[in-house]
Amino acid sequence: MKAVLTTLLLALGLGAVVAPTSAAYPDRAIRLIVPFPAGGPSDSAARTFGNALAKSTGQPTIIENRPGANGAIAAQAAFTASADGYTLLWGVASMVALPLLQKKPAFRSLADLTPVAMIGRFPFAMTVNAGVPANSLAEFIAYARANPDKLSYATSTLGEFMAASESMKRSGVSMVRVAYKGTAQAMPDLIEGRVQVNFGPVVGGIQYVRSGQLRLLASLLPQRSAVIADVPTMAEAGLPGVSVPTWQAVFAPPALPAAIVDRLARDVARALLDPELRARFERQIFQVDGSTPAALAAAITEDQRRWEEFIVDNRLPKE
Repeated sequence: MKAVLTTLLLALGLGAVVAPTSAAYPDRAIRLIVPFPAGGPSDSAARTFGNALAKSTGQPTIIENRPGANGAIAAQAAFTASADGYTLLWGVASMVALPLLQKKPAFRSLADLTPVAMIGRFPFAMTVNAGVPANSLAEFIAYARANPDKLSYATSTLGEFMAASESMKRSGVSMVRVAYKGTAQAMPDLIEGRVQVNFGPVVGGIQYVRSGQLRLLASLLPQRSAVIADVPTMAEAGLPGVSVPTWQAVFAPPALPAAIVDRLARDVARALLDPELRARFERQIFQVDGSTPAALAAAITEDQRRWEEFIVDNRLPKE
């Protein structure tokens, strides 16, 4: 991955003579809006990135938590901010669905913001409360089928909802959804058994898995992760085809000048090479996956098609 990021820096023109941005940008603190409450996996990853970005730009990065409405509040704040490079958004893959689920969307596509760079992704897994009488995915499916709508599942993003919905559809299971603003809010209820299931980032509950309060049944990865090597993938456990976009990325307001986009993209690529960032991301079970602005925009286009199909198939209403 380091070699990939170094290549990315060269592709972005590191060391080349660059047209000057506005008044020696950046010359003051940069605000990074996070669409989740403090304390959850995405917030922790954003703060780790913010520290590294500050080293790369030479200016402080201020984290501003704007949770709620599946990320729409944070996206709206970024969409209406000044296009000067001093306001950024920590966007997640599920936010691509936002304009598709609103009667009067503030923007047509997440790409209407200015894509800057992909940062990485959290591995997702199916986690259950230890009181659920199942030690494998097959046992869970059998139990849930015998007890329709007796189990509830926690979601804090649309991505988690997609993962749960796809899993239920393919397994013939019916459970009740309970929505939360963030993983930090959902985890206490999952530990106590007030909700029994979550399809979300491994890192959100890994310490409770190790303590025996939660149990991992399967990951949503294409292959096993070294971090949870004893946990099978959904396909290995007998339920192929369950996956969900899980990237996390940085955006800027619409119409950001190209020179500032280029500068930010180079600063982000440098930040992702920072040894301290990489060590912290490893502990957070967050996989670095940098990109150019164009590659991020292409990912949004691809994911938007997938969300359109998901919304139609599940007859999700617009709000």
